[in-house]
Amino acid sequence: MSEDRLSALRDDIIANNTINGQWYQKFPVKRGLRNQDGSGVLAGLTQISSVLGFYKIEGELEPIDGILRYRGQSLADIVGSFSQDNTHFFEHTCFLLLVGRVPTDTELQDFSAYMATHRQLPDEIVQNVIQGIPSKNIMNKLQTAVSALYAFDDTPDDLDPLANFFKAVRLIAKLPFIVAYSYQTAFESEAQLTPIPSTGSQAEAFLTVLKKGQAPTTLERYIFDISLVLHAEHGGGNNSTFTTYVVSSSGSDIYSTVAAAIASLKGPLHGAANKKVMDMMANIKENVSDWTNKDEVSAYLEQIVRKNAYDGSGKLYGLGHAVYTKSDPRALVINALAKELAQSANRTDELALYELVQECGPEVFAKVKQIDKVISPNVDFFSGFVYDCLNIPQEIYTPIFAMARCSGWCAHRIEEGLSGKRIIRPGYKFIGDQVKAKNDE
Repeated sequence: MSEDRLSALRDDIIANNTINGQWYQKFPVKRGLRNQDGSGVLAGLTQISSVLGFYKIEGELEPIDGILRYRGQSLADIVGSFSQDNTHFFEHTCFLLLVGRVPTDTELQDFSAYMATHRQLPDEIVQNVIQGIPSKNIMNKLQTAVSALYAFDDTPDDLDPLANFFKAVRLIAKLPFIVAYSYQTAFESEAQLTPIPSTGSQAEAFLTVLKKGQAPTTLERYIFDISLVLHAEHGGGNNSTFTTYVVSSSGSDIYSTVAAAIASLKGPLHGAANKKVMDMMANIKENVSDWTNKDEVSAYLEQIVRKNAYDGSGKLYGLGHAVYTKSDPRALVINALAKELAQSANRTDELALYELVQECGPEVFAKVKQIDKVISPNVDFFSGFVYDCLNIPQEIYTPIFAMARCSGWCAHRIEEGLSGKRIIRPGYKFIGDQVKAKNDE
């Protein structure tokens, strides 16, 4: 096909598939399942977690310090119960999310041991998917491998809640090593893959494989374990978890459901924020000569918001959230971890720049946009820095998000199977005839 015909075809595709914004005003459409004030449309009920970032008082949103609860327990209390003398924080959180209560010491031991013994990957998936498919996109590899695991389950379509609990644990156990092997295959020349440990926590085992057999330090293991906890769950309304609900509501299997959730998280508007923060911060470092000068930092942030610098989007990545206003509780935790890690890695000057951007960003945003919207750092603002201090490559930042969030996805899947009982089917109004008539006037 000639260039002219391709160009005309492209124009037709765009013209015939673009709905003018006026139609969304004419009909009561909740675009993106959002209300006019930006809050989410109430689409379901859940007992798994709650996300609170504001109060609605007489129709107005009142900013508050963010609160995140897993099964009724605040994230701050959960993380506060962990210490460097302990381990298996992520396993503790998985049990809490999947079962709905805190495990006993014996239950946590048994649960962690079961998860550890199911980390191994089928040779066929390692050879034919991880090594056999040439893609360098780790999320693509992860989605494909998860879907392929269906073939290695004797009863993949079983919807019994107990059966799905064990399927979930086995799946959560495998994801970190699909990620590590996919990265090593795609970006490292060595053909020999590191054996997967069958002992230790998920956090420790993953870092050991990623670092080619070198065990992490106590601090590295501790911080990464907590990082997984922070990303494990975040309510039923985020895009990938809602995808989990939609696919589960049709009665589909756990592998197809999690593969669909991974596909959702792969989208740059959902799961890639911490990498964008790292890219933005690298750009700021290159263009700000004095990282301690508030006026110079603010001036460059203003250029970014005015779309005259960095990527031209006008966004300050890592600042602001769809729900949280005054603070993101996950960001508070990971900021404290970042301070501890920065001292260990001798990178306190970089962290100070992050904290200056955190301070100046909301002021600059309010000045340029002429609005009084309250924004604060979200979990992605500091998580990329933490991963970088742990020498984790940027290509797997979003896959790590998936590794952790799979626990929340699976919990919501079990809940939907027991409580939803109705296939999710929102309405879309056909306006083709009206659009045609309007265009013919």
